[in-house]
Amino acid sequence: MKQETINESNKVGLYGQRVYHYVEQNFDRQLKLEDVASYFHLNKCYFCSVLKKELGKTFSQIVNEVRVEKSKELLREGNLSTLSIALSVGFNNQNYFNMTFKKLTGMTPLQYRKIAHPNEKEA
Repeated sequence: MKQETINESNKVGLYGQRVYHYVEQNFDRQLKLEDVASYFHLNKCYFCSVLKKELGKTFSQIVNEVRVEKSKELLREGNLSTLSIALSVGFNNQNYFNMTFKKLTGMTPLQYRKIAHPNEKEA
């Protein structure tokens, strides 16, 4: 992967956009704060403070948001199990996936699927 350097002179929000783009391209991998900060040539404390300042979010919040959005696409598109979806979008644990999905959407993945496919019967 090509590494990027973030300069202080960049516009506010550009850094956040680059981080979002990176996460969107790598959401299915294990994303560690230290590794992503290093990718942008920043120490993790500065990386976290810039994300909080520009986006008002932590790194893990950004990762979870992207993963939940990707999982919503999969829930709408097909019949993969929630475990398969959780694993394919980068969650290592179905319970954590369910909890995170509900926290961000207000419903469980199965409830979301039911709304997306109201005419399908449960198996």
